[in-house]
Amino acid sequence: MKKILAMLLALSMMVAMTACGTGNKTNDGDKVTLRFASWALGTPEQNNLERQMIQAFEKAYPNIKIEIAEDIDNAKWNDSLNTAASGKNLPDVALIAELPTAVANKWALDLSTLAANDPEWKNVPESLVESGKYNGKLYGIPTAMNLAGFFVNTDYFEEANVDPLEYGYKWEDFEDTVKKLHKPTEGKAALKFVNDFVNFLPYIWDENQGWYTYDGEKMTLNSQEFIKAVNTTKDFVNYAWAGLSEDQMAGIPNDYEAWKAGNTAIWYDGTWTCEGYVRDDFPFNVEFVGLAEGKSVIIPDYCFISSTTEHPEEAWEFVKFMFWGKQGINTRMDLDAADDGVSWSTLPLNMDEAIIERYFKDFPIKGVEEAFRGLNTNGSVVEAFKFAPGYSNARWNGMTGITVGDAELSMGAVIDKCIAGELSIEDYAGQLNELANRFINEAKVAIDNATK
Repeated sequence: MKKILAMLLALSMMVAMTACGTGNKTNDGDKVTLRFASWALGTPEQNNLERQMIQAFEKAYPNIKIEIAEDIDNAKWNDSLNTAASGKNLPDVALIAELPTAVANKWALDLSTLAANDPEWKNVPESLVESGKYNGKLYGIPTAMNLAGFFVNTDYFEEANVDPLEYGYKWEDFEDTVKKLHKPTEGKAALKFVNDFVNFLPYIWDENQGWYTYDGEKMTLNSQEFIKAVNTTKDFVNYAWAGLSEDQMAGIPNDYEAWKAGNTAIWYDGTWTCEGYVRDDFPFNVEFVGLAEGKSVIIPDYCFISSTTEHPEEAWEFVKFMFWGKQGINTRMDLDAADDGVSWSTLPLNMDEAIIERYFKDFPIKGVEEAFRGLNTNGSVVEAFKFAPGYSNARWNGMTGITVGDAELSMGAVIDKCIAGELSIEDYAGQLNELANRFINEAKVAIDNATK
């Protein structure tokens, strides 16, 4: 139940402070205005959680006014930022879909000193902190995170008389369990979608290889672990919903509907789904068991502070309050509790014990808290798409020169055909590895020029 007292508190926080002036200039004596670009603000009429957080920040820091950067177009985000930079009018703080873009274009400020001087920064998960660094300097600040890993339908396990997987399981146990749970003649599959497994399996077997083998400098798509990952994923197709015949699917249109109907046992997905298990009244019990040996995947979002801001300390306080600091996270939880019209569905970016206890007090899915607490001790890998230079080409879009029929295949298409059994990864791993690192190194040139 929402508490009336909490609602009154939240309403009091939404009294905005008035200020004059625009841009990055000081005004009203010591008053500072920061321009903020975010695609998550909705409309003023919606007054969503992010807007309420801005109002709460202005209440807590009356010397700082936050101005929404309306000139940054959600549909043309990078182009708008580039135009703003050319006009020497970059927002002081901006969200960014792919952090290398901000770093390579010299939009992002080196935050290493600000972070080193803030003792609370040490509470951000270690792997997430490292993902925002280039050549040892910090440029990316996390704005949100979810964990990805395996969710299990424990009712399915019970009906199949199979011991349920629990957080910390061994990979060999996972493989054995999948085989026991697959019941195609009953219209049931052990797994949902499996092609994503190639992203994290190399990390399970060798944590130095990272997400899709990216270790912060290079990929190793010719490693034994990656080749094994592709072949293992290919084998798992036989235990996935996609491997059932049309008759066995019995008219269920897709793997998500099969999961909702209780016809699949294990689903790899993110913790953003947790609220839905309660809201949509799933007919079975769901638990989160992460990856093997207690490992997890972090799915992040980032922002940067402008390299041209006149107020780096104030901008740091703003992003701290909005995204990862204890004061701001507690405020976010207060606002969420007070207003039925808003919802906070991501995980806290701060591993302070009091934050963890409060956040997970009524969390709807068992296992997520345990995985969250194990991020630093058991290991976590950060999905590389948003921080690895050249990742889109190295993983999906780069052309390979490899042809099937008259069609040249992209990097992603070659992997998909290997998983489908149409090509053999052993024949192409060396070529793919060379190409992937070429795409990465080409993108790193601009980043090295901007950061060294």
